Parts: sequence; C-alpha cells; structure tokens
Amino acid sequence: MKINVLGVFLVLLSVNITIAQSIKGSITDSKTGEIIEGASVYFDNTTIGVISNSEGHFEIPYSESLNTPLVFSFLGYKKQVVQNYSPETALNIKLEEDVSALNEVTLTSKDSWSRQKKLEQFRLQFLGFSKNSRSCKILNEDDIILRYLEDKQMLVASIKRPLQIKNKELGYIINYDLQDFEIQYGTSDGSLKITTVSAVFYAGTSYYRSVSDKKQVLKEREKTYQGSIVHFMRSLLLGKLEENKFSLLYDKKVVPAKNFISVYATEAQDVFKVRIFKPLTVVYDKNVARQSTISPKEEYFYLDRNGNHSPIDALVFTGEFGLQRIGDTLPLDYTSE
Repeated sequence: MKINVLGVFLVLLSVNITIAQSIKGSITDSKTGEIIEGASVYFDNTTIGVISNSEGHFEIPYSESLNTPLVFSFLGYKKQVVQNYSPETALNIKLEEDVSALNEVTLTSKDSWSRQKKLEQFRLQFLGFSKNSRSCKILNEDDIILRYLEDKQMLVASIKRPLQIKNKELGYIINYDLQDFEIQYGTSDGSLKITTVSAVFYAGTSYYRSVSDKKQVLKEREKTYQGSIVHFMRSLLLGKLEENKFSLLYDKKVVPAKNFISVYATEAQDVFKVRIFKPLTVVYDKNVARQSTISPKEEYFYLDRNGNHSPIDALVFTGEFGLQRIGDTLPLDYTSE
C-alpha cells in the first residue's frame, strides 16, 4: 500500500524540536502579481505551519532534521509543493488559479453503489480500523466526490477542498489534501462471489494541529508511536532495533539487521540512503499479533532522522504496518517521551 489545507485555520505552533533557522519568502498570484494573504505554508505531515501575512510574506521555522516537502496552498489555487529549500534563499512562490477546482470529473463507467455505501468504504480504508481510527470524524464529507467504477471494480475519490479530520483519541485536527485515492476490489472464489479489498492506495499532503494536551491523549499518542513504522525507521537509523523491542525475521528465523539492511551516508547530514535486500518480517515486543512485512520495490530509498522515508512507494507494508491508516498517524515532528 502506498500509502490541506484550509489555510485560514493554520497558525504558527510551537514544536518539540530546537529550531534556530527559518525559511522566508512571499506568495503572489502568478497571473496578476497580487499578494496572497492567508495562504497556508507548512511542512508536509508535521505540526509546523504558518500563514502568509497582509503583505504576502511568510517565515516558517526550519530544522535540518526535516526532510519533508514544503507545501503552499490557498483555496481556489493549485497547491505548490517545494522539495528544495534553504534558509539562505528566499522563496518567491507564484500560485496558479485552479480553474478545474470547481468542476467535478464526469466518468462514464456504470456506478450502482449508493453514496452511503461508498462513504462507508472510504471512511474505513482511509481512516482505518483501530480505536484511534474509530474516534476520527471527517468534518466536511460533502466535499468528497466518490465514484465506483464497476468495469474496473474500483472505488475512486477526489475532493473539492482539503479534508478536515478530527482525531479525538490522539487530540489532532488533520487537514489532508487528498491527491489520489483508490480501493481495488477482487472477487473471492466460491459460489457466493464475495467482493473483497485487494489493494488500497492513497496519497496527499497533511498538516496536524494539536487540540489537546490532556494526559490521556498524550498517553494514547505514545502508545500509537510505539511499534509504528516511524518508530521502526528511527530505531533502524539509530542502530537500536533490538533495544527498542524490534526483531527481524527472514525465512522464519531471527536475523541481525546488518545482514539484510545497509545504511549509507549522503551529502545531506540528516538524510541516509537505505537498501533492504530481502522482504523481512518485523515483530514488535515479541508479540505475534504485531507482525509486519517490509518488501522493497526499489533498490534504494531515502530516510531522514524523523523516520520519514521516500519515495513513498519504494516499500510495501503488510500485516500490522499495512493496516495503519490516517487514524493511526502522528506528525513527523512528534517526539517520544
């Protein structure tokens, strides 16, 4: 599985990392050159975000440990994602008006599913199956466009504007700008011909806003982090898989990470090049119920110290990792207790 933003809601938040630098710049309309006030500026999948001021200027905190795109969005304009940025260089962002934003895509494939059925499938596969996921509520479901393509046995989704998701259990409001969403179905053998989910793909950018600091919420965040994909990736870089209760299995036998995973330094101090040579089973805390499989699709992928890997489709996760959805995600700048 491969596994915005309503700009007016973004505010500059304090973060749990030491930051001494910032990215600065301005945002204007690409055609008219007029300044854009209130545009959202955020590091993807983090709690770090600001809005442009009355002069179209922005300044966002930056840490070298971040290796995630910088996203610019404003309602009625095409989102712009910047991969290369530096505190030494001011950014001059020109947003293009999104003429197609008001037009729904018309598909010719037959669609016999009710909207209620499609919404139920979308909620389940997008938000997830856990206690955290069940506490999630999409606050603007009317902005979701759903279509079941019967000839392809596929449910697809698009959005009119970024989704606002309230995760009550983890105390976040998540603004998610959905770019792609597909559920591929298959038919099981037998006379009943039961339709089953064979694959799920979704992609987008996200911004997290913490709305609670209650002890129970903080406890649930830490519980969610322990044994997660991000926890595994951070432990891998630190060489602390065993210390952090992760075991690797190959051919049903426990194996040392160094025999199957290589980590190489890059020119960027906090970004590493990683190669996983064979599909591996990951067990957390010796719990058979918390097994996952990591299978490489690319020869190499990149990993930063926050546990963020790219490209996102370089790895395929199944088992416990494969079941994690939006409801079980934490921002990349989350720090464990």
